[in-house]
Amino acid sequence: MQSNHKWRQAFTNSNFWQSFKTLWHYYRGWKVLIFAGMLLALILSSYMVLLAKTTDVSTLQEALKAQTVIYADDDTEAGKLNSQKGSYITLDQIAQPMRETLIATEDRRFYEHNGFDTLGIGRAFVRLLINRNTSGGGGSTLTQQLAKNAFLSQDQTLQRKLKELFLAMEIEKVYDKDQILEMYLNHAYFGNGVWGVEDASQKYFGHSASSLDWDEAAVLTGILKGPSIFNPIDDYEAAMDRRNVVLGLLDDQDLLTQEEVGYYQGQAINLLDNYYAVDEYAYPYYFDAVIDEAIAKADIPETDLFSKGYRIYTNMNVAYQSALDQAYDNDWMFPQDQGDQALVQSASVVITPKTGGVAAIYGGRGQYTYRGFNRATDMRRAPGSTIKPLAIYSLALENGYNVHSQVPDVVQAYGPDNYAPENYDRQTDPSGQVPLYYALAQSKNTSAVYLLDHLGIGQSVKKLKQFGLTIPQSDQNLTMALGALSKGVTVEEMASAYAAFANKGVRTDSFFIRRIEDANGKVVYSNEKPSKHMAMTANVAADMTSMMLETYGANGTAYGAGPSNGQIAGKTGSTEVSQDNMQTRDKWMIGYTPDFVIASWVGLDQEEEGQSLDDLMPSGMGSFFNQATTNLMAASPQTAFTVSPASQMTVDTNDVSDISLQDSTSQWLDQAQSWWRNEGSQYVDQAKEWGQSAWSQVQSFFENIQLPF
Repeated sequence: MQSNHKWRQAFTNSNFWQSFKTLWHYYRGWKVLIFAGMLLALILSSYMVLLAKTTDVSTLQEALKAQTVIYADDDTEAGKLNSQKGSYITLDQIAQPMRETLIATEDRRFYEHNGFDTLGIGRAFVRLLINRNTSGGGGSTLTQQLAKNAFLSQDQTLQRKLKELFLAMEIEKVYDKDQILEMYLNHAYFGNGVWGVEDASQKYFGHSASSLDWDEAAVLTGILKGPSIFNPIDDYEAAMDRRNVVLGLLDDQDLLTQEEVGYYQGQAINLLDNYYAVDEYAYPYYFDAVIDEAIAKADIPETDLFSKGYRIYTNMNVAYQSALDQAYDNDWMFPQDQGDQALVQSASVVITPKTGGVAAIYGGRGQYTYRGFNRATDMRRAPGSTIKPLAIYSLALENGYNVHSQVPDVVQAYGPDNYAPENYDRQTDPSGQVPLYYALAQSKNTSAVYLLDHLGIGQSVKKLKQFGLTIPQSDQNLTMALGALSKGVTVEEMASAYAAFANKGVRTDSFFIRRIEDANGKVVYSNEKPSKHMAMTANVAADMTSMMLETYGANGTAYGAGPSNGQIAGKTGSTEVSQDNMQTRDKWMIGYTPDFVIASWVGLDQEEEGQSLDDLMPSGMGSFFNQATTNLMAASPQTAFTVSPASQMTVDTNDVSDISLQDSTSQWLDQAQSWWRNEGSQYVDQAKEWGQSAWSQVQSFFENIQLPF
């Protein structure tokens, strides 16, 4: 009543201007709100139109046909991720029942709207309000769904929905309705890793999409509402219920009679499941690792990887990968599966030390499982004595020891627990001491624990961190010297750690992917300059190499297991089932040259009672490693080592206590120079990039100032 009084008062006032001001003040708040809302809507719609206009929809049809391609380190094609990419067929190769069922269920006004159906949205909204039922299709048209699947994320946000709407209208301007329907049916996901109506028809019914009848078309259309819920393999009953709902819609739209619908609804789904998508791509374990890294680091959904035609450039060295595969093809090197006996498993990783890139992997013996357990990257096992160069001997060289320094080889107790390790063969040197290089070559447990106790567990943990290995508090004790790590390490981590020895002390975080481009060639992820870390100085790395050249020589634990056509450095290791049970659980061999690093593991996935690696593989893994490294050597540039085996070197044999201040100072300077070369320069580069970015922002600010005249 009060508002009406103000209205009358305003117009009965003889002062018209006063009346206008009264009305203006009364309605000003609403005017401001309405104006602000209209302005916001204008800005938002303009932004969405701009996004749609700048998205190249003209390449959509070709992009949907494209497969994601994986490239090797020389940018040649290594293979395609074709296991989930639908077989693209033309619309006339798709049965009429499938086309009409899809339109009747998902977008009944498909041939009438221009990509955006206001009536469809209203119908879906009313249906949701009245009975919370969306069985007749949602508000999105087929064109909108195509735009979402091809260009956008699956996020249910207002911004994404608006983008979808404007992109749909752009698609409608470029393609006719039949082309859009063809693209949709070839790009739709039908569950169980199957894309496209042709592969879906083969998967669920065992025949081509050109032969689909009304019943089968209703099943496939029903799957689209929830591929993981309504496919007949995962949930037959749910698929039946959804099929019957779709058939009911065909009756509502006079595509089928009530009698025909009743007949089909009374039939069981004729599920055959006799087709399997091709998933045996060229290098399965490597490609699996690439997929995992693209998902984890590039944040690309798995469905997009297989459906959007990416170009993935990797570090795969095809020659190295083939060399590794050929070694594993020799099944005679491994014991045969004997029914109740466990299959002896194995995994290997090859890394290019200069780049840190993973050049080749092998994830397991036996039947390959698509996207299954990859022992090269996923499995964690105690490293055994392969930890010694990383945790102990490199640290010893940094603290004044040299390759010929004498170290104890006697059984004695250490620490509050009186830990008294023995050597694997229960033998010690009669003199009670051995040269440092010999202790490593023979993998002396007595010497390793002495050094760890002398150098300090804390320092060793820090050193392992420099090699990329994190040791939990529970494992930080003297047994760490023998690689008794409860958390374990991956084969990839060990290969990456040893790469520092082959690369003058510099370790690069291991990685598979260099960059990823979308179907239009735009770079969407890049790791061309991975992080580098100084694990040790170049001098220490050289001395470590001279010592580890002994491992595969006459003085070492792996004599004869190295390549037949060259020389490698490295270390072996093994773990036991328990301290009381000395039977072997795991065997490790790691070798490297200036060109490649290979880390290999052999063992059992799970220990079976009464079985051990010693029983199943009494000859050990030497034959396999010999073949693998011989193959890799033949495929490599065969760059020679710049150092000789430690036993052939003439070195001052002063004891630790005689290390001079000059030697320590020289070593400190060496460390400082190496740090500046490998890490300090990175900070300079980062500072340059920051400065350039800041200057660009300043320039942009002044360029965008709008003057009032």
